[in-house]
Amino acid sequence: MAKRTITTLLGAAFALLAAAPAHARLVYVKGGSGEEGVYVARDDGTQAHKVGNGRAPIVSPDGRWVAWIAPGNPEQIKMRLADRSRKARVVESSAFIGDLRFSPDSKSLGLVVGTRLWVYDIHDREAVRAAAGNIRGLSFSPDSKSVVFGTSGRNAGYDAPADLYSRRIGAKRAFRITRDRKSLNPVWAPRGIIHDRQRTRAGDVPSYNLFEVHPDGGSLRRITFLRIPSLVSGLVPLELSADGKRLLAQFVGQDITLGFRVNMTSGRAHALGDFSETGFVAADLSANGRTVLGYTGGADPNNRHSVVTMPYSGGRPTVLVRGAFDPDWAG
Repeated sequence: MAKRTITTLLGAAFALLAAAPAHARLVYVKGGSGEEGVYVARDDGTQAHKVGNGRAPIVSPDGRWVAWIAPGNPEQIKMRLADRSRKARVVESSAFIGDLRFSPDSKSLGLVVGTRLWVYDIHDREAVRAAAGNIRGLSFSPDSKSVVFGTSGRNAGYDAPADLYSRRIGAKRAFRITRDRKSLNPVWAPRGIIHDRQRTRAGDVPSYNLFEVHPDGGSLRRITFLRIPSLVSGLVPLELSADGKRLLAQFVGQDITLGFRVNMTSGRAHALGDFSETGFVAADLSANGRTVLGYTGGADPNNRHSVVTMPYSGGRPTVLVRGAFDPDWAG
């Protein structure tokens, strides 16, 4: 083959790769009034493509897969390759769909459907039940072989007593981690499981502070000591940096959803923006802990939003996509 022909073919191949990256880095929702679309893009928001309609999208850590909740009666959990080389597959349908989480190795999808927690094997297209009851948060172990979850059993109350359990995927029994009847919202980090312990308040929502516990239930450590005002619950853990020093959390309550940074050593917590109904909603943290992904405009989907990043230490946001919200990052 002539050298000129080889050069031409290589140039065309590189052009195709640049125009359509095989793996997504960013997913988000754009649109409103029942016409929300799920999009994938590079991590700077460029080269966006629509993969379907729906809400609450997540992208696998390797950037290959996108999962989201599609509209319908009942709603459906759908998955699709980020490069759109195949049609979307329906994983599950239900009148109630809760959390979706990819495993760190991108081979499994954890999903809450009704009062069941399932772990779906992406390659085999089969799901195993991990838990039953009212699930109060879930997270995979760093090696992707186990899942931790909070559950309040049959009690669906917002302040129902709850504990943390872990289960090796495929095992017959779960291991009980806590017995305080106060633990929920786990995030499984390399050094331990970060979670909330709730304090019930008469005539008010429960208040949350952050704790850390070893997977075997030992070495419980309190991280934050916040005084939580009425009508708000406090911090819910979202993501930890790779070195375990920086934690991203969400401050939640009536008419407020606001991103916070938390120092894992001192327990000091600082808001990433102003306290308002249209403040910064945190979504994800970069592995090095330097950059936070989220969106402006508050949690109300009817508000005006933009997907943005901002320094973990605080500062002005950088707009990635205008008119978009509910983002997630790969990695």
